[in-house]
Amino acid sequence: MSDQITIDATDERILRILMEESRTSFTKISKECNITVAAIRKRYNRLWKLGVINGEIMQVNPQNLGYKCIVNIGVITDNEDENEVIEFLKSKPYIVAVFSKLFDRVNIDANICLPEYEKLHETLKEIESNPLIKQLITRFWLKTSNLDYPKNLILTNSSGKIDNGCQQKNGIASPKKVEMDELDRQIAKILINNSREPFAKIAQELNISTKKVRQRYSKLKGSILTKSLITINLKKLGYNTIVYLRLEIADKSRIPEISAKILKIPNVITLIELVGGDYDLFPSIVLRDYSELFGLKEQLSKIQGIKKATMILFEPFDAWPPNMFASLLSNHGNEPIS
Repeated sequence: MSDQITIDATDERILRILMEESRTSFTKISKECNITVAAIRKRYNRLWKLGVINGEIMQVNPQNLGYKCIVNIGVITDNEDENEVIEFLKSKPYIVAVFSKLFDRVNIDANICLPEYEKLHETLKEIESNPLIKQLITRFWLKTSNLDYPKNLILTNSSGKIDNGCQQKNGIASPKKVEMDELDRQIAKILINNSREPFAKIAQELNISTKKVRQRYSKLKGSILTKSLITINLKKLGYNTIVYLRLEIADKSRIPEISAKILKIPNVITLIELVGGDYDLFPSIVLRDYSELFGLKEQLSKIQGIKKATMILFEPFDAWPPNMFASLLSNHGNEPIS
């Protein structure tokens, strides 16, 4: 029996508004949807109860926290050693995420955050010292924020074409570390998992004025805290498969052009650009069923310049978009945040 939930055009409008800015008030949403605030609140609570909405987050930009070196590593190990290697990687304070069961030449992917590029050599040497790890492939992140494209996601069968106005500007980020004190950190840690939390409630919890919370939020928003959005359960919308594409581009100068074309494909919900390593672009696409895979392959075949494409199929995230770098605010042994 399918877990898919049926939503109408008004539900879709509510979701799209909150996927763009989760702190949007019910009053403003009611004006855009032309129904009462009470009706918006009822629909919003229903979407939560049904599990379509399952989170309210603010995404974190690691570079503005002082992490200049963001690297993805591909780990090659024997299948029987995977679990032990995963636990080894998770024990390292500079590892923020680990992905396994890739069923590829590379068994495991992991993301590393470091304050300086100079620390990378020492870090990779430490990881390679594990005798169970046969080889590492290092890939540098070109950007670390605005990687998700909620407007590309088709929410209902009648949604029609995607709105490519959501596309972010490509290019190398120019990080500027933002100084944070303990109060900033406390406010940010509340908002990363409860982005709609009222400022008055945060003020009461931290025993400060609401005005001070607003001032601190203004400083953090757009720098440390980049996107404020709801998370959704993709399965509830009928998406049963997520395709991770590893694309090697023949002419690296064409990467921005090819990225723009990929983002015109419906349901491309994430696109990461990488430098070095074994591939250049890492899009994620959600599918309702495997028959859509053939359409995806046809669309990719029309994009000139892709030298090699590898597909990895998984179940979708329980909560999308993810908040990949939120754990850095806890500062669990990996230097920055001053």
